[in-house]
Amino acid sequence: MRLVSIKSPSTLGYSQLSSTESTTKLQELLNSSQDQVFVAEWQGRIIGWLHLFYARRLASDNFYEIGGLVVSPESRGHGVGRALVQYAQAKNIGKFRVRCNEKRLDAHKFY
Repeated sequence: MRLVSIKSPSTLGYSQLSSTESTTKLQELLNSSQDQVFVAEWQGRIIGWLHLFYARRLASDNFYEIGGLVVSPESRGHGVGRALVQYAQAKNIGKFRVRCNEKRLDAHKFY
């Protein structure tokens, strides 16, 4: 598995994105100094991604929040999500947090 920071939509399979809006949003994230996007690749195929966005708070320290963490169904349970989070932590970007819907019990187990 290879973990990388991405700077171009082509890394996520730009041609596979289904809508112009998705492509535009991804390009905005990649151009933003307030966002970080990382991918996990296995045998030339993207098997997971992590998006962090910078959150500023008046009453507390600023931090990055997990905006999205997705691992392909066939790759789940093999440490891909953990590796993405550890890779982001190793980049020394500071504190980060996660919020998760109460209904997403599998995600609760992960976090």
